[in-house]
Amino acid sequence: MAQNFRGIFAIIQTPFDEKGTLVWEDFERECDWLARSGAHGLVWPVMASEYPLISYPERVQGMRLAVQVVNKRIPVVIGVADTSKAGAVALAEEAGRAGADAIIAMPPWHIKLATRELVEDYYYALAQAAGLPVIVQNCDPPLGSGLPAEFVVELCEKIPLVQYLKEEKSPQGHAISQVLSLASPAVKGVFSGASADWLISEYERGVCGNMPACVTPDIDAQIWNLLEEGKKEEARRLHNLKVVLDNALRCMPSRRARKEVLVRRGVISSPYGRNLGAAKLDEVDLAELDYALSLLEPYFTV
Repeated sequence: MAQNFRGIFAIIQTPFDEKGTLVWEDFERECDWLARSGAHGLVWPVMASEYPLISYPERVQGMRLAVQVVNKRIPVVIGVADTSKAGAVALAEEAGRAGADAIIAMPPWHIKLATRELVEDYYYALAQAAGLPVIVQNCDPPLGSGLPAEFVVELCEKIPLVQYLKEEKSPQGHAISQVLSLASPAVKGVFSGASADWLISEYERGVCGNMPACVTPDIDAQIWNLLEEGKKEEARRLHNLKVVLDNALRCMPSRRARKEVLVRRGVISSPYGRNLGAAKLDEVDLAELDYALSLLEPYFTV
């Protein structure tokens, strides 16, 4: 897509049944639901999608399905990070063939790339393999590599297809401002993460959007749109209602609780994660979720 990426690019939750089998019917329904929600883009699979637990064939099948189901209604960004450059390059090639609009990747997470030269070579290889815009996902160790702001900007300046950043280093707002203060035209935009917890202040800092887990993409998109319209106080009021849900989710098994919201919204059929066993929400958890969702329900659009 020719226009720059901007807005809420929500991350698909990967649906599994109680045995850990990926439920493709639910996956397709979730992709369509997200495309109709008002969100400005779709992302899969990254951390919120349990991507280290998804097999290579599943990742290829999922990226093809996501592109087909969305059918160009919004941009589709495919996560291609892997434990090695070779694995990530193979996924990037598949994303290009599938018709994705962009790819996103952090450097390999198990055994880290030891030098800046290796990181630069990694992103150059991904760009060449996919032939698509590349979003650098930058978060703290142990999973991420915590790349310095100056180095991320340098990657964008050296590799034309490396154009965006998802900045998640702590403190996230200050890390975003460090990149944006360098004012490089090679950086087309900086996305934030953390479920849009600090979206309003990050908007003030100049982010081009946020990549939250797909729980309330319609609410997140409305908050973003209000900010774009200059209606900051309206955006803050809606954001304050969403904080009730965010706080409830933080004290629960996160993947199970997020998926429970999607079950309650009729999007997926079960709240299970892969490798999590019988982790369950109790009656207190469910009551808190019901209360938080009752505050947001008048604003749901899908």
